[in-house]
Amino acid sequence: MFKISKDVVKILNQYEENEQIVELNKKIISLEHSLKTETQRLKEAIGAWRRKVEGNGLRKHSIREGYNAERGTHYKVFILDLPGDLEIEFVLEIIKDEMLTDLYPFTFRKVDFSRRYKGWLLEVERTLNKSMQVETELLMKYYSQN
Repeated sequence: MFKISKDVVKILNQYEENEQIVELNKKIISLEHSLKTETQRLKEAIGAWRRKVEGNGLRKHSIREGYNAERGTHYKVFILDLPGDLEIEFVLEIIKDEMLTDLYPFTFRKVDFSRRYKGWLLEVERTLNKSMQVETELLMKYYSQN
């Protein structure tokens, strides 16, 4: 039989230890990268919330307002001065908790991010069932005269 010398066993043990060290170093590098990425994400989130707390919020004037005959609603669109990097869940939470009560009787319709306005666009609406159809009598008069 083969007899393995102590030197060969020692070399094999060192080789295995070196492989373990290399694997551990790879894990450390991966964890450091994950930590840097997560740290950057958290810094951005903190900055977004800080900007929110510093007084940014709903602009008091609407940028667009109108009537939607199909839905029978009067709508308004506001710009929210909230950071664009804010997650949609946080934006919806802010809208619900802080803005909708000030806009009563309007209710939430939708929210979009606009690169043009560099902010979130909040659309609210209220029911206003106003018939905009021309009356039959008016049409009859018009056509009978012509």
